[in-house]
This record gives sequence, C-alpha cells and structure tokens, in this order.
Amino acid sequence: MSSWNALQEELKLWAQSGQVPTMWWRDDDAQQDSSNLRKLSQLSLDYQLPLHLAVIPKGVSSDLQNVFADNSRIMALQHGYNHNNYAAIGKRKCELGDDRPITKVIQPLTSGLAQLSHLLGQAFAPVLVPPWNRLSTKIPPCLADLGFVGLSTLGPRSDRLLCGLTQVNVHIDIIDWKQRRFAGETRALEQMIHHLSARRLGLVDADEATGLMTHHLAHDSECWVFCQQLFEFLQAYPVNWLSAEELF
Repeated sequence: MSSWNALQEELKLWAQSGQVPTMWWRDDDAQQDSSNLRKLSQLSLDYQLPLHLAVIPKGVSSDLQNVFADNSRIMALQHGYNHNNYAAIGKRKCELGDDRPITKVIQPLTSGLAQLSHLLGQAFAPVLVPPWNRLSTKIPPCLADLGFVGLSTLGPRSDRLLCGLTQVNVHIDIIDWKQRRFAGETRALEQMIHHLSARRLGLVDADEATGLMTHHLAHDSECWVFCQQLFEFLQAYPVNWLSAEELF
C-alpha cells in the first residue's frame, strides 16, 4: 500500500468514527520578504489555509509587513530572539537552553515580543516557538508573566496547558536535516498518519491538532511539490485547518 493510500485509509477511519481531523501549519525562520516566502503565501491563498510564520525578531525586516498585508490568513508567532546557538560544544543546538543565565535568555524574548507586536500588530500572536524546538524547563514558568499565551515545539504534547500557556506542537517535519533536503513522501506521510492514528486511538491528546512544519528558506523543489500535493489531496476530505485564534 502506498503512503497516500495509507493516509486515505486513516482519514476514512476518522470519518467512520464521526470525527473531523484538525490540522495546523507552522513555517519557521521568517525574517524578511522573499520569493520563497511569497511562494509559501501563495499556497496558503490557493488552498485557503491559515499559515503561522515563526518570525525571528532579531534582524526582522519591515518589508515583512507586505507579506501579511497581502494575505490575511497569515499570523506571526515568535521564533526565539536571534536563532543563535548557545549550547556548549557537543550538545544539541539550542538558543533557549541552560547554557546561559536565565535572565540573559528572558530579556531578549521580552524585547522580541515588543518588537514583533509593534511591527505586525494584530497579525502577531504572542506564542513562543523555540529555535530547534528546544528550551530549558526553566523558561515556560516565566513566559505568561512576559505576555506570552502559547508555546509550540515538536512532538505530541503531554499537556494542553503548561505553566499557563496553551501548548500546540507540530508533528510532521518534511525536511531531512542531515541531508538538508526533502525527507520523502513516505517519511512525511508516515509522521502524519502516526499522529492522526494515535489521536484517534487515544494514545496521545486527541484534541491537539496535527501540525505540519515547513521551512520555506530550506525547501528544495521536492518540498514544494509535496506541500502542493498534500494540500490538494486533503481537499477531498473533511479536514479542519485551524487558525492561531482557534489553537491558542
């Protein structure tokens, strides 16, 4: 059975159970207007899908406003502060880890929150997306007091609410980061089917929308083809793509 047929069978099982699967779309590392970002936005427009851009505050360009102005379905989230790696040599990359005093981690996040709020206004949702989807356990307890309402990392969430934050993660990574290319249909679709199936069977939080993660700046041609194929394929099924307002 092909991966597309396997996805079709999973969606049929959802339909038979009388449920409608929810999904959401998060794209990371936005900083400025670009041809790749416009291509991503066009997919959102073509398929009428809410698109959540995780924006890096440090070095963000004012021309990013134009992308939001041209597509009301786009909402910005906060992608750390500068996407720098502060982890010690030999450790996994992390901007918001334990390798700096917590005050040196929190202060830039506060600055980034104010910066994106000022630049993007109502198109910005105060949701933190940690670079590399990692952060110290010391950080979440501080975020609500700073003004954040949500948190998004990678993998099934353990709890909907974490330290006063609504947590909604992503579950499908379409890029093979070791090769820095498309991970392939089989791997990407298996990740989607796995999370949908686990939700349906009650093995993970059934209310957490299945999250698609893309990185427009790192896409090769196969990534773009897959995204269009996936969105086209799902048009035939009652899938509910959620907005930031519904998620967080």
